[in-house]
Amino acid sequence: MPDGTRVGLFLGAFFAAAAVTSAYLPLWFADRGLTAAEIGTVLGLGSLLRVVAVPGCGWLADAVGRRRVVLLAAAGLAAGCAALLPGAAQMPDPFWAVLVVSAAQGVSASALTPLSDALALALAGAGRLDYGRTRAWGSASYMAATALAGGLLDRTGSAVVPWVLAAGYGAASVLAALLPEAPPPGRRRGGNPLRLRAFRAALLATAAIQGAHAAYYGFAPLHWRSLGITDGAIGLLIAEGIVAEVALFVWGRRLVERLGPARLTALAAGLSVLRWTATAFVTGVPVLAAVQVLHAGTFAFQHLSTMLVLRTLPAARAGTAQALMSALGFSAPTAALTWVSGQVYGPLGGGTFLAMAAVGGLGLLALPGLRQVERRSQSCA
Repeated sequence: MPDGTRVGLFLGAFFAAAAVTSAYLPLWFADRGLTAAEIGTVLGLGSLLRVVAVPGCGWLADAVGRRRVVLLAAAGLAAGCAALLPGAAQMPDPFWAVLVVSAAQGVSASALTPLSDALALALAGAGRLDYGRTRAWGSASYMAATALAGGLLDRTGSAVVPWVLAAGYGAASVLAALLPEAPPPGRRRGGNPLRLRAFRAALLATAAIQGAHAAYYGFAPLHWRSLGITDGAIGLLIAEGIVAEVALFVWGRRLVERLGPARLTALAAGLSVLRWTATAFVTGVPVLAAVQVLHAGTFAFQHLSTMLVLRTLPAARAGTAQALMSALGFSAPTAALTWVSGQVYGPLGGGTFLAMAAVGGLGLLALPGLRQVERRSQSCA
């Protein structure tokens, strides 16, 4: 089986679980009686703990030189924790029980994206797969799982959510055993990625632009449900945004290379301001559907900008760099902004997304550092 297919199948399994986590786990929390503030605390704590856990997983993968083992263990633990959620909700004090189990599940799953990205980039660098097309497996699975799970919830209710998560992460654990290992990077030491201006610039841009998705991941389903939109339609709205993302991953390689990190980030920041401002005010499904297409800009443009920067870093620290980016560029700002969103969503409702528009625009501050990366790359060409 080709390396790209093996990695793609693994991505498909855990991205399906991640899709259900993002779109429907907040609804499961709400249906079990948690308030918006408590949901923000549960989701925020999980993201906060990843700040410590993800770099540790990256260091471990670099130290042992076998990402496959770490990915298998992480997916298995995530599946087990997801299966414990229904029992936690039945405890005498369900908030604290759900908080602990959900945080453990989130921490376990947190290693999957950065380490699989590091593996895919290493294999792409060795000419064994195409990164964009392989990453599209995950995005396509995310899209399909979101849409299908929405229809399932319309018929069964949200009680099925933890079991769908357990199935997705369990499948990922099995498929992790089939993953290829990238060739060893050699003994050259890569140093601390935080000392590199390129890495710091990408970190700032990712923290602002990806962090601005916090209200979307945590409260868009609740906001749309409050507008009278069904769970099935919510699933289709979220899935629709992934369609444009998949198209970019599959067919946008030349465009991405031509734009480079700085222009990709500039577009992502500008579209972030537009998308979250519109989300705050739009109430009709047809217009929301048009706004959702911007996910390819706010998420995928910035993700690919970051990947262009990370592939220039020493291979010996690829896992560490990916883990730091995930922890400091995604988990830490997402934790803080998810908690903030939970505190203000009650009184502000859709107005919460206006704050996210302001945060996303801060990604423009990273452009000087990213332009320097491009100038150095051109001078070395």
